[in-house]
Amino acid sequence: MASKHDLPQLMALTGVKQQRRHRVMILGGGLVGSRVAELMGKNVQVKIVEKDENRAAELCHLLQHTEVLHGDGSDAETLNLAGLTDMDTFITATGDNETNIMSCMLAKHLMNTANGNDDSKDRKTISLVNKEEYLVLAATSGSDIALNKKVLAANEILKFIRRGELLSVAHLHGFDAEVVEIMVMNGATITKVPLSKLDPAYRGKILIGGVFRDNQWQIAVGDTRLHADERVIVVCKSLHLRDVHKLFLG
Repeated sequence: MASKHDLPQLMALTGVKQQRRHRVMILGGGLVGSRVAELMGKNVQVKIVEKDENRAAELCHLLQHTEVLHGDGSDAETLNLAGLTDMDTFITATGDNETNIMSCMLAKHLMNTANGNDDSKDRKTISLVNKEEYLVLAATSGSDIALNKKVLAANEILKFIRRGELLSVAHLHGFDAEVVEIMVMNGATITKVPLSKLDPAYRGKILIGGVFRDNQWQIAVGDTRLHADERVIVVCKSLHLRDVHKLFLG
């Protein structure tokens, strides 16, 4: 957890290279794939590999800033001919979960073995997974990032129905945990004592990572005492979201 200003230092400490993604290949030219290409095409080099010939022809006219290729993106030869090894990011956005997961595995393998590329670890694969049960499988079998439309939509709906309470919510796939940005309400339990003096019933359930104070994010420590109207970052298991509500909104 770090402020944007300190992100380069965090990435240096963890050995992660900071770089922009300039070359993206998308497998699947459906509603999701074509929309992603449309949004990204003006800023980065985008290629779409579409299996359906008629849809590929249609996309050629719709996407002015995207190179559209007709072929089976689940085939290694097709990916190589399409220039996969020159890409920085590979995204699978077909309507089939198995195709998305397996194609990411294949793409990762091709990226790792192509010409002994030393920078293959800096190349990312992203898969769209429609079944929540497959998220952990995707994340552990070749996809650097696994996205689920239902989970993303649920997070947005949750923010909407709890606006004024939860500023943002992000689910940590595979951990059954949430990262929550929340506003401290006036008179809330969390404001009455320093964090180290909180009821032991909450310890081990809720991690308070940072507080926005004096126009900057600060790390929350034991003697930190939160005040009303401050924004706070909280990490907790999904089961303990109610406890977060009790502490911050009670």
